[in-house]
Amino acid sequence: MRKLSLMFCTLMVLAYSREAGGVPVTLTFDELPFQPVDGLSFMGVTFHFTVGGVPSMDANYNSGGPGIITYVQDPSLEGDAAGILTLDFDVPTALLQYGVALNALGPLAEGCSIELFDSDSVSLGVIDVATASISSFTESRFSYQGRPVSSAAISFNSAVAVRFALDNLTFDNGAANVPNGEKSSFPPGGKTWK
Repeated sequence: MRKLSLMFCTLMVLAYSREAGGVPVTLTFDELPFQPVDGLSFMGVTFHFTVGGVPSMDANYNSGGPGIITYVQDPSLEGDAAGILTLDFDVPTALLQYGVALNALGPLAEGCSIELFDSDSVSLGVIDVATASISSFTESRFSYQGRPVSSAAISFNSAVAVRFALDNLTFDNGAANVPNGEKSSFPPGGKTWK
């Protein structure tokens, strides 16, 4: 009876997930071998990494970073904090989350900034993501749910940090939309416009 109940609950969760927009994809950056991310396409997202507007090979998948901290656990996507990491989604996503860490100590009002773009490449705005030294590095978790985005550009506070690490990148399969045509809650609570 217990196995039947567990199976029923599992089927209900799967049915709800499909109705709500699909099961989110989470990349923990251990799925592929160590390699530069610029131009890499995997699981519905294409990564681009530039430094000074020039493509750079100094951001790597399955790399070492801060170790195991609150929002980032190695392996992670690790790179030069002077760069811009762009995520292009195959299908617009209404959900975007990631953990980020910088090799600096202390709280930062602008640990990183993220600019979200809709499917027409129109900017939805720039959000500054504050970080705090929860363990050894300054870190945070960015979380967005709202109007579907097709691209996101993440820049890092290179005035105080030399390296960044990003982990637990979560996005949906693009089928999810804001329920019942509700307006997006962008920017998410606790974030500031730039």
